[in-house]
Amino acid sequence: MSESLAEHEREEPQPPRLRIAKGSPWRIDPGRRAKWSAPAFVAAHAVEVRQIGDPVLHAAAKKPRMHRGDLEALAQRLFTSMVAARGIGIAATQIGVPLRVAIMDVDEAGIVAIEPKIEWVSDEVDETSEGCLSVRGMYGMIERPLQARLVALDITGKKFVIEGEEFGAQCMLHETDHLNGVLYVDRLRSRDDLHPVEVDEPTEKGEGERLRS
Repeated sequence: MSESLAEHEREEPQPPRLRIAKGSPWRIDPGRRAKWSAPAFVAAHAVEVRQIGDPVLHAAAKKPRMHRGDLEALAQRLFTSMVAARGIGIAATQIGVPLRVAIMDVDEAGIVAIEPKIEWVSDEVDETSEGCLSVRGMYGMIERPLQARLVALDITGKKFVIEGEEFGAQCMLHETDHLNGVLYVDRLRSRDDLHPVEVDEPTEKGEGERLRS
């Protein structure tokens, strides 16, 4: 998932759109973020994001059976690949790893989710623009619930719950879709709702951002 931000300032700090509701999971903390975002580190560890049509993107991922060290290494590779692609979320399938692991980083949440499952979504929906690191150069108009709740395990095996609103909920749904072999383009009412990204094109609601993951 990816996000493009226009240059603007908000008068007041906004509440996080993706937040931990229960538990205290292992996360990409500021120290890891600084190290894993460094250009030299990204260049050494990032891998190319798979593109639509690659079989790994169109099949359901499997339960990971890995030790903590291996999961941390996978989280590192996912995060650096996401940074390189300028995303704000990524699923393991997008780097060719068919396991149910995803990162959700809206508002720098730094959440690494193992076996994430959507537990609840609101009845209220909104039509918004959505893009994907695995569908380069395009975005689509899609309906998503305005709120969602997700349950998952962290890399230490602890259960936690996260809640998202608007952009945060959209990210949670986008990433769990990836792990089920579904791309956002599969949810479009028509391919007429798919558009090329234009340079300096304004994004949805005038807020200067579009989901890309």
